Amino acid sequence: MMKKILAFAGVLFCMWGCYCIYFGFANYQMQQSQKDWPVTDAAAISVERRRESSGGRRHSSSRWVYDITYEYTVGGTVYTGEIIGTVSQKEIGESFSIKYDPKVPSVSTDILSPQPDALAANLLGGLFFLAIGAWAIVFPPGRKRKGEPDFTTL
Repeated sequence: MMKKILAFAGVLFCMWGCYCIYFGFANYQMQQSQKDWPVTDAAAISVERRRESSGGRRHSSSRWVYDITYEYTVGGTVYTGEIIGTVSQKEIGESFSIKYDPKVPSVSTDILSPQPDALAANLLGGLFFLAIGAWAIVFPPGRKRKGEPDFTTL
């Protein structure tokens, strides 16, 4: 029964590893497609601070993150955008740079250039989860080794 539970957990770990790798590539590809978007100034119009927690009860850690609503003007039209869960605090009225899609100016991002470090972190994390998952499936604890006598049949 324990082997089946470990195998199931291994499959879940492998699935999470694949998701991390896919997510990393998809985000990086999206950032690459936004390289040529024009940069403009935006101003924070709303800032909400909230505590974000991670980990279990005993080893939980938390940090303050900010949800920022901003506005920017393109061709005389005012647009709004959001940054959710950033650790970079902004004050209301504070100006900062964003990029917007020239074909659809209502689409914007605060990521001004592709982030290969984020891609690398997702790839390494995904590979780590894949390795742990594969280990749990192929080499579960309690697995009988070659040449070991099987005393359970006596």
